Amino acid sequence: MPITLKNMENIISVDICRKCAECCKKYPFVELSKSEVDSIAKATGLPSDVFAISKGRAVEEYFLQFQENGNCFFLNENNGSYSCAVYEARPGICANFPSSP
Repeated sequence: MPITLKNMENIISVDICRKCAECCKKYPFVELSKSEVDSIAKATGLPSDVFAISKGRAVEEYFLQFQENGNCFFLNENNGSYSCAVYEARPGICANFPSSP
């Protein structure tokens, strides 16, 4: 079931990314900081244990969970077009990932 958020514009801004989204598929280790987890939890209203897995260390670091098919937990697909359910609150690794055709 797609994840939707209230009061957030979650449209992926680059057209090629809406059609591809390969960087959001089968990328096994997306690390999250505590502040990124908190931002996503605030934006979604979800408890962090729904979308993040603790690394189990004394430092508060996490991995993003994935869907059963290996896609990012927050990646939605609709008729071949992709969107990110947390685009405005996405982790830094996602926001800084270079994309080109």
